[in-house]
Amino acid sequence: MTAILTADGLGVRLGDGRALVHGVDVELAAGERLGIIGESGSGKSLTALALLGLLAHPLTSFGSATIATGDGRLQIVGAAPRRLDRVRGRTISAVFQEPLASLDPLMRVGKQVAWPLAAHRGLRGDALRSAVVAALADVQLPDPERIARSFIHEISGGQRQRVAIALALAAGPSILIADEPTTALDVTVQAGIIELLQREVSDRGMTLIFISHDLPVVAQVADRVLVMRDGEQVELGATARLLRSPQHEYTAQLVAASRALDDFLPPAPAGATRASTDQGETR
Repeated sequence: MTAILTADGLGVRLGDGRALVHGVDVELAAGERLGIIGESGSGKSLTALALLGLLAHPLTSFGSATIATGDGRLQIVGAAPRRLDRVRGRTISAVFQEPLASLDPLMRVGKQVAWPLAAHRGLRGDALRSAVVAALADVQLPDPERIARSFIHEISGGQRQRVAIALALAAGPSILIADEPTTALDVTVQAGIIELLQREVSDRGMTLIFISHDLPVVAQVADRVLVMRDGEQVELGATARLLRSPQHEYTAQLVAASRALDDFLPPAPAGATRASTDQGETR
């Protein structure tokens, strides 16, 4: 099966050539869910920005990162800004830790959600207004018509994150990057956002890249986990295998430090030992 996203030696460097991220190698199939785990400063968010083509000067990406689009494959590294603008939102989209990073405080919610619907799906007039309300209802916002008329300072933090998800999903992307989408939220709100993301990704058949420093949360969401440390990919493997039998010392430290991990760990197959024979990738 052709990968919907491929990274091959993907990295991020400063203007003086120093690499902040290097050696990210992964292929994702349609509908697959990848978790990226690592401590603060490990390069998780820089990797996400590189995949989105959103690195700001003086940062640049190197290596290769390609995504499948409606008219072939796009090489994100070095792509022209106009080409990236055409695929962001429609093919690949993102939800960030702080909703204010993607929401305009001076614009009503409905107008913000309307933009990708108009730009990528060509909706206008009554059809556009109906689609905006439907997009807000899809993310389980109460009274979506009222939310559409609101500014973001008039709604709660959890509601803002749901609006950010609605905005990211509005144009029907095939790939969603969720970069620490629950970190700034209360625990009870976090659970609702994770459940919402899982449902939307499943219902839409999307590929998900879920980034977090919280291994139990990643274990709950992801089919595979990519572990990063100091800007480098150190392990990649199936979630259950990686949790039961981590191959890299740092991964083992993360697993050992994660409390309540057993709540998310699938039971071992009959006769299996802790040293699973599943093949993983380490560096």
